Amino acid sequence: MNQSTRKLNDNEQKNVNLAVDFLVPYVHSIVEISSEVDLPIDKFKKEIMNLYFTVDSEDRGRIETSAKHNNFDFTLLYTGTRSFVLKISGYDNYLGFIYMETNKGMNIHDDLSSGNEHISNEITNKFLRYYKSPYLVTETYKNFITQGKSFI
Repeated sequence: MNQSTRKLNDNEQKNVNLAVDFLVPYVHSIVEISSEVDLPIDKFKKEIMNLYFTVDSEDRGRIETSAKHNNFDFTLLYTGTRSFVLKISGYDNYLGFIYMETNKGMNIHDDLSSGNEHISNEITNKFLRYYKSPYLVTETYKNFITQGKSFI
């Protein structure tokens, strides 16, 4: 049987569901802040730090931030009103999941060379299904925002 078509076991399926329950509202929040019109730099930094990002560098309105949560690396380059690049890379359980969004659109794929294609492919499919439609804030996301801790 081909690795990419392997059925997920119960634990893998639970982890995929947790990841999607976290990622969809989290990414929506990041993109909403980054897309806000006429947002002063100080307010942008405050709001992005409320999502547990760290400001890594800042130079003449160009802000680089990053975060590591729930086996995902997040990097965000913000260059002003509605100009941003967000990249998410999965690691450990989610190795192979890669997502990029800019103010111009998104690109998402699973890395076929990761050895973890069955999981990254499932996350990719579920993420796209829920991200493109109205999606309620989940308990998983609420717990992350209130506690500020990774749980996966």
